Amino acid sequence: MSIRSANYSNIMAEPTPDIGKHVKTARKALGLTLERLAERTGVSKSMLSAIERGATNPTFSIVWSLTQALGLDLSILDHEAQQEDPIEHLHHYSTPMRRSADGLCELFMLSPRRTVLPVEWYRLVMKPGGKLDSKAHSQGTFEHLTCLQGCLRISVDAKTVDAEPGDTLRYRADRPHCIANRSDQETEALLLVAQPSQYREPSPTA
Repeated sequence: MSIRSANYSNIMAEPTPDIGKHVKTARKALGLTLERLAERTGVSKSMLSAIERGATNPTFSIVWSLTQALGLDLSILDHEAQQEDPIEHLHHYSTPMRRSADGLCELFMLSPRRTVLPVEWYRLVMKPGGKLDSKAHSQGTFEHLTCLQGCLRISVDAKTVDAEPGDTLRYRADRPHCIANRSDQETEALLLVAQPSQYREPSPTA
């Protein structure tokens, strides 16, 4: 999937050496090797190594993937300290969005980027024929999908259930699962991903 964010179009223009330090610290804290992190993010081992060494300046899409996989605060992208505002206004055009390769599915990240929480929530928009096939997430992960418009079909293992507007489906996401648009119109839903409280892996060497 690709990621679009008008708000961050130029945010990676200058070197950000601290990103590599944050990534390496979080990776080791979770007991992940570079190989395992590469599997989780789809970022190559060589690229991850270069990022950790500060030898390359990653794009926003790569950093976004790393923050999601490692539970990092997306504010590590900020270059200047910002005064805390009692209300954060995120315009629709600057909401980070991932689009499927076929262009039929859009996933908007609604989770606060300055706060690391055990849950993530998204706005999912699917055109007719849209389908999201997902590999198993970390052990203990659950997803909660609320259909707002159209009809969605959720498949986990051999079980398939349809959701009409107003319906909420909760299912294990630590196994392969699929979300599909079953209507002939655009479908919209809210997707909440509840991550396991602990998924530390055995401590490796580097």
